[in-house]
Order: sequence, then structure tokens, then C-alpha cells
Amino acid sequence: MDNIILNNTLLTVLTLAVSLLYIVSMGLYGADFFKGNAFAKTYKQPALIVTIVTHIAYIGFLTAPAGYRPSYSSSMLMSMVALTLAVIYMFIEFSTKTDKTGFFILSFSAGAEILASILLLTSSGNGPAFSGIGIGIHLFAAIFSFSAITIAGLYSFLYLLLFRQIKNNEFGFLFENLPNLEVLEQLIKHAVAFGFLFLTITLLAGVIGLIQTSEVINFFETRLLALIVIWLFYGASLSIKKLFGWDTIHMAYLLIIFFVFVTILIILMGIFSPTFHSISF
Repeated sequence: MDNIILNNTLLTVLTLAVSLLYIVSMGLYGADFFKGNAFAKTYKQPALIVTIVTHIAYIGFLTAPAGYRPSYSSSMLMSMVALTLAVIYMFIEFSTKTDKTGFFILSFSAGAEILASILLLTSSGNGPAFSGIGIGIHLFAAIFSFSAITIAGLYSFLYLLLFRQIKNNEFGFLFENLPNLEVLEQLIKHAVAFGFLFLTITLLAGVIGLIQTSEVINFFETRLLALIVIWLFYGASLSIKKLFGWDTIHMAYLLIIFFVFVTILIILMGIFSPTFHSISF
């Protein structure tokens, strides 16, 4: 099957442009965070808004050949993860008025979009498109779940870095630029609750989607079992602090482990599998 990206000049340009915009936005947030650059501070937020709007338009053009239905392809899902991360971060920035963590989150957005672009430009076809509202909700909930897990892991890492500096009485760069420990802890808690909610929706909607369509998903495939394990552990992490007396430090280590595990799983599936499910018709 011909590559729909390379055969369409507009899609080729947009594919490259979206990745470039993520790099520019990440660079501006990084320049502000590390250097306090006045130009970056002024234009980083407008750049992020332009990136998100362009990415949304790109998804629309990209899915047009499939009747505006996103597909199960790893490249499409990675691109949507990049978009979801950026949108969630923008919401956090607007609602908390804290713009000092953007570089870290947008680094992963940029990485996911660059990898998605490479896969789109080198693969043939766009993968099977989903059908039915249940499968649609399953797909988008899974994307939001991974984004929440990513954000929780990143904020946990930043929490540990800041905690170590304070413990060692090193009130340096991170102490001056990152949100305080209390704010980071609250951000972590919200991200965990958000992730568990959408992991639950992912599993329930997947079952509903099976009832609505003729598509068959193997419940014993490794990827689905991994999702169930992640859901159980992530749900347990909501109450593990109260049950076992864990402090935020131990929780942060656990969430980082979850984040690394899920990220490796997503990357391996992107490399070795054209889709995230074994689907038959």
C-alpha cells in the first residue's frame, strides 16, 4: 500500500511542520527555564498554542482518508499522545499560573511526535480504523491514561530532585525555578487520580466496544494483560499511602517505575507491532 503522507504534499509539509513546532515550543520553554530568556518568556505560550492548533488541524487532514476516524496504528496513537500531553500541560499552566514545568512535559511531547512522524513517513497505510462509540472512547481514554501516567512520572521525578536539594540545603537553581513541594505533590495526586479514571474507562469501553462491533480482541494478549496490571497497581497507589503509611517520596519512586515501564512498553509496541491490538474481523 502506498504511503498516504509521501503521496500528499500538504500532509508531508504538515508532518514535518508539527514536529518542528514541538521542537520550537520545547526550546522556548527550555530557554526561559534554564536561561530566563525574555524573548522565550514572551513567546513560549503563543508558540505552544500555535503548535496545538496546528496539530489538531493535522490530525483532521491525516484521518480524512479514513473518513475522519483515527486508526489503531502506533504512529497515530503516538501523535495523539503528543497532542494530549501538550493540551493537558496547557490546561495546567492556565489553571495554576505555573509555567516552569513546560520544558519537561513538552520534551516528551516532542519526542513522541518526532517518532510518530518517522513511523508515518516510513510506513505504508494508516492501520485499521476503529468503529463504534465504545472503541472510540476506549482509544481516547487509553491516550489520556498514558498522558496522565507520563505527567505523574515527570512530576514525581521533579519532586525527588527538589526534595534532595532541600534536604542537602542546596537552595539553588531548581529550588528557585520549580513549584514548591506542596504544589508538586498536589499535581502528582491529581495526575494519579486522572490516570486511574481513564484507565478504568479504557477497560470498560473496550468491553463495550466488543459488544457493539464484530471486531475481536484477544483478552489473553500480553498487552491487554499488561494494561490490567497497570490499572490494578495504579488504582492501589491511590490508597497505598493511607494503607501502608507511605510518604510522598516512596509514592514518587513507585510512579516513576510505572512511567518507565509503560513508556518502554509503548515504544516496543510502536517498533514491533503495527497496531496496539490484535484485531480480526
